[in-house]
Amino acid sequence: MENNENKNPTHKDSEIEENNELVAEGEAQEVDHQKAAIEAAQKAEKEILYIRAEFENYKKRLNKDQETAIKMANKNLISELVSVLDLFEHAIAHSSKLKNKGDQDVTNFVTGIEMTRAELSQLLNRFGVELIGQVGESFDPNKHEAISEVESEEQKPNSISSVIQKGCMLHGKLLKPARVVVVKMS
Repeated sequence: MENNENKNPTHKDSEIEENNELVAEGEAQEVDHQKAAIEAAQKAEKEILYIRAEFENYKKRLNKDQETAIKMANKNLISELVSVLDLFEHAIAHSSKLKNKGDQDVTNFVTGIEMTRAELSQLLNRFGVELIGQVGESFDPNKHEAISEVESEEQKPNSISSVIQKGCMLHGKLLKPARVVVVKMS
């Protein structure tokens, strides 16, 4: 008997070629799968880095907001204390005539009011409060509230003639505008 392989040698070659093609296709598909897996891994790595950066930025914003909230937590109390400081200044302004009369008890009392006002002012400064509103400075609508206008030849136009109520800034942010009288432009 003759061997089947010898009868049709081209059949065996075509079978080998088909097998080689199938192996080549399988390898190509495997390479494609590997490339796709590598690309997916790279994409996932980029997304992770992006998310990590976003999270770090979020933490920084949160910390900054928290610091600001802590700095500004007492803004209502500070605003009220500035009003008390104004009352001390009005008391001192009106009592200066009494102090000059020479009565030792009145002089001591006025001196005590002045010392209390100075201590309150220093306390506010230690906590980041800046008092605003001085006679003679230029009017700034971002810091001052004009209550009225007066004409004056002695003072520069658009300057503050008198301060009705001091204003304040806390850590550079306006809490309360100074209420002032402004010199009119002639």
